[in-house]
Amino acid sequence: MPPEIFASYSREDQAQVFPIVDKLRERGLNIWIDQEGIHGAKLWSQEIVNAIESSKVFILFASAKAFVSKNVTKELALASESDKHILPIFIEDAEIPAAMKYQLAGIQHLVHEQGQTEQTVDNILRTLGNLDIQSTEPQPTAVTPSPVATKPVSKIPLVTASLVIALLALFFIFKPSNKSPAYELSQPTEEELLTDQSEIEPLDKKRIVLLPFKNIGTAGENDHIVEGIVDDLNTMLTNVDGLKVIGSVSAKTYRDSNKSTAEIGQELNAGTLLQGSIQKNGTNLKINVRLIDTTSSENIWANSFSGSESDRGKFQQEIIQSIVNITKGTLIAKSELGSLNIGDTQNTEAYSLVKRGLDLLYHHSRAANQNANILFRKAIELDPNYADAYSGMAFSLNQSINLSLSEPQQSIPLAKQYLNKALKINPNHLESQIQKVSITLEYDWDSKQSLSNLEKLLKKHPNNPLLLKFAGEFYSFSGKIDQSIDILKNGLALDPKNAWTHQHLAFAYLISGDEKLAEYHNKEALNIRPNFQFALHIRSLILSSQKRFKEIEKELLRAIEDDAQNPVTMMSLGIVYWRSGEQEKAYQLLAELLDRRNFEYIKGGILTRFYIAIDEQEKAFKWLKKSRDEKDADFINLFYWPLYDKVRENPEFIQIYKDAGLYEYLIKREI
Repeated sequence: MPPEIFASYSREDQAQVFPIVDKLRERGLNIWIDQEGIHGAKLWSQEIVNAIESSKVFILFASAKAFVSKNVTKELALASESDKHILPIFIEDAEIPAAMKYQLAGIQHLVHEQGQTEQTVDNILRTLGNLDIQSTEPQPTAVTPSPVATKPVSKIPLVTASLVIALLALFFIFKPSNKSPAYELSQPTEEELLTDQSEIEPLDKKRIVLLPFKNIGTAGENDHIVEGIVDDLNTMLTNVDGLKVIGSVSAKTYRDSNKSTAEIGQELNAGTLLQGSIQKNGTNLKINVRLIDTTSSENIWANSFSGSESDRGKFQQEIIQSIVNITKGTLIAKSELGSLNIGDTQNTEAYSLVKRGLDLLYHHSRAANQNANILFRKAIELDPNYADAYSGMAFSLNQSINLSLSEPQQSIPLAKQYLNKALKINPNHLESQIQKVSITLEYDWDSKQSLSNLEKLLKKHPNNPLLLKFAGEFYSFSGKIDQSIDILKNGLALDPKNAWTHQHLAFAYLISGDEKLAEYHNKEALNIRPNFQFALHIRSLILSSQKRFKEIEKELLRAIEDDAQNPVTMMSLGIVYWRSGEQEKAYQLLAELLDRRNFEYIKGGILTRFYIAIDEQEKAFKWLKKSRDEKDADFINLFYWPLYDKVRENPEFIQIYKDAGLYEYLIKREI
């Protein structure tokens, strides 16, 4: 008789698990559990696969040890794929890892307290009874009721696992793990979630993650140089055909992590991992690296490079060539390797300034942007032929417009000059090419040229997380939602902890009408970056539509305080106040933004959104025209913004975009 229940656990937890299983068997339940100790190559055997597929319920005895078990991960993935009812039983508090988060996100957990085996068994029996799985003995009647249990449980037919778990919460003592994210996630269906199916397959040796290198030396000194060297290696590797490189944003989350290489490999589905350390004393530079097979945790290759700081580029090329040879990516010729370093600098101070500036820009705050601008200028003074410095300067100017720090007519021509300089030094400088595509569409409104250039970049760099993030953003703002979602999913497969990619995917889902998935990815973005301006604005729209006004008000007030009265966040708060019935507070914030417009640049795109949200359509269109005339990047991006759903068919709204020559491009959703 096939088992009705499959029990998955870590063998290190057997002292807690076996007594529970034995009691369940005494009650007549048919349970499959590996108590025989299958080891080695037979561990993931056909017997286990058959047992999972033939069972009705998959019980996961959750613990820290279970969550790092390769076999438990495989068993859970197969159960999820086979659409089994999954019942997690936490035998200790433990944080759910990324490799299991999609299967377990939002599911409430039955908790086993030490010494309470009988109570746990009774609760399991009640749970299984609701799934039409009965023991051969009558259920015990003297059961201590949970505080919320008000009536006996009746049998229900088989339904989806998420609904069963939700119903069971009415009858049993469930509690979520106290290690859950700051934002509680509802559970989308498995088909809806962005799942990286490679998580349940053998680890791909050509998926490689470069962990942050250790800085050997005085704490805080040379940190940006060490980080920059690894970032450069990461970028160079994305140019190798046949390799998939985990994005540096996700890799950096493992800085100072005590997780093993096997755990990191499982979480990122990366079969190869590069670790290293860098020591810099004066002009002397020493780099130690080792390449690791994450499946076996064995070293594949290791080397040490010693010389002067001027040898940095040579060392990086040698490391890249060694990785390519070992992983059997498409071999890079010496001449091609050298081209990856075109426009680099030998000036250590300039190098450090640029890396610090780029780190600041990632925070996307007004103060950080202004500080980054200063650093890039200093770097250009130190080395007028440093491509990254010019590209960083252009990036800071472009970002300053989005942060309402400068006007487009002032900053965009300067940004173009810096980009042209960077591309003159290195015609293949990818970051500069991406920025140029953005400006060509958002400022020059040359949709044909920008699309053509973007398609060429995607063909040349199909596995670059930065490009995939940008392309997804580009397509979502252009209304090409299917392309956007597909590209952003690919981007997350390579950079799963990138807040920008999560947020642009949230925006794309919101436009598509899937608010559930939009909220999921929006929460993921804010878990990674709590004060992310764009993510907070989208969250304000989602939560206010759900009438969760106080919750989002608190988050926005904190963000405004942390980011120097950011006008986008103030606008978001004003919309929340309006929708919650606090019109006076909304008008106060609107008046403040209008007053600030007299002495600082406040984008027309901010004010048009505010007015459309408070149903002042005439003024909204007035500011939309200002956004158009100022060449504010918001103008082209606002066409598909959810706030404009009610006016998108309005003749005046349409005419505003026709006058800009963009209407046909925006309504043509196919490329």
